[in-house]
Amino acid sequence: MLSCSEAIIRRRSIRKFQDRPIPEEYLDQIIEAARLAPSGTNRQPWRFVLLQGDDKEKIAGSVIQPFVLKAPAVFVCCLDKHAYLKTLVEERLNELVQADVVSKEAAGVIYQHKLPEKVEDVVLPASAYLDLGIAIENMVLMATSYGLGTCWVRLFNPAQVQETLALPACIEAVVLLPVGYPDQDPPQRPRLSRMEIMIQP
Repeated sequence: MLSCSEAIIRRRSIRKFQDRPIPEEYLDQIIEAARLAPSGTNRQPWRFVLLQGDDKEKIAGSVIQPFVLKAPAVFVCCLDKHAYLKTLVEERLNELVQADVVSKEAAGVIYQHKLPEKVEDVVLPASAYLDLGIAIENMVLMATSYGLGTCWVRLFNPAQVQETLALPACIEAVVLLPVGYPDQDPPQRPRLSRMEIMIQP
């Protein structure tokens, strides 16, 4: 198993996979890595559907890139609007105040904002997608540490995925994450230098 720093260096977007099953414990650890990710106000808005075998065919009409379905496993990475309802946000804030993580004053600032009380009134904020992104990258790095390859896929029809998987209206499919043993070893794509990404104060 690779260390965290080794996984960061080794990670690639993999689009060719071996026809080789993934051990169940590896998939469990990938989900665990997502579960332990941080999120704003500890909302934990992420939800996942794991598709393997014939179940992958359920999303066949929704994907444009055939390699997605050739991976042994595909995670459908979603957001749950319930995480942004007033009652749940207040519950999470109270937990943080009790744990002395957030002051009552800071919690009060959030309480001042109008929070939706019905799920149909929830408009997912940009922070929801950031939170999901953190969880997915945890999954990617855990998979890489086990010698598996992944690829973030946004080129698909989310509405069709929602319909074919019979997901409730409160769930939004955001990313497909195919996972499997790589059948390619692509070089790292060019990266900007440190000087190019650092802004001097």
